[in-house]
Amino acid sequence: KFGDDKRDTLPKYCIECPVRFACHGGCPRNRFIKTPDGEGGLNYLCAGYKSFFTHVDHPMRLMADLLKQKRYADEVMAILKSEEDELQLALAEADPNEPCPCGSGLKFKACHAQVGSEEVKPNHKKRRRRKKT
Repeated sequence: KFGDDKRDTLPKYCIECPVRFACHGGCPRNRFIKTPDGEGGLNYLCAGYKSFFTHVDHPMRLMADLLKQKRYADEVMAILKSEEDELQLALAEADPNEPCPCGSGLKFKACHAQVGSEEVKPNHKKRRRRKKT
């Protein structure tokens, strides 16, 4: 009965959440805040759960694939390093007006090329104007 009640009292926000498989709405005693839509019953740890499970999703899927192939899960570190190296190269060669290689959907100049970005700031060669002679 507890499990059914726990599931049946989830707000719509949780039911549609991409990381519900991992938290299942959490413990019912922690469901005392409102969803962005104003529905009650959201776990106060939701933002943290969502952030964490979204962050670890890609590495965990890689490790699962490695294990399915009878390989060692620690190979994920080399794969992630290789992906990061490829991204760094793409960022270094990115055109400011093209979509950012990180996949954000923003133009490069509005994403990773921004001054103060926490991400990598590639070295862009500034175009020099020719002096009129």
